[in-house]
Amino acid sequence: MNKFIINSQDSLLLVIDIQEKLFKVMEDNIQGILKKNTEILMKTAKEFNIPVIITEQYRKGLGTTIPELANICSCPNLEKTFFNCMKDETIAKELKAAGKKNILIAGIESHICVLQTTLSLLNDGYNVIVACDAVASRRKSDWQAAMKVLEKAGAVIYPTETIAFMILEKSGTEQFKRLSPLFK
Repeated sequence: MNKFIINSQDSLLLVIDIQEKLFKVMEDNIQGILKKNTEILMKTAKEFNIPVIITEQYRKGLGTTIPELANICSCPNLEKTFFNCMKDETIAKELKAAGKKNILIAGIESHICVLQTTLSLLNDGYNVIVACDAVASRRKSDWQAAMKVLEKAGAVIYPTETIAFMILEKSGTEQFKRLSPLFK
């Protein structure tokens, strides 16, 4: 049961490739949801001092992380050429150095970089929680296939609010008051 429980002390948020050119090819309704939910995860992480790593696939061709997300927190923003983040030595070292067992995942595309990275993390013994409404693919069928495979592989698939509220733990706190407007 421990793999289903998220706490702020043992978690890291990995935001994969939410870059200008990739983001633009997502359907309009998906763009808003992806941006809002990733923002919730990043602001929750910032509020609870959860480390965040942002990755960017081939910046020269795909651009940088969308500004609305890039400006939320000061965190490593690492370029890669491997689809699987863990095959990039710099990203793998950064993630391992954080010493966290729960890796929270947001990003694009679900069936490529998110899928390969999550499988690699699971294989390395990490507990991976994929925010199903903060990951996206250009085609809904690709997203669905990725979520199905990742769940079968052992990843926990939760909506963003489930993740955020597990970290928040209770209402009435200063952190809850600061973050609650994000859920409206």
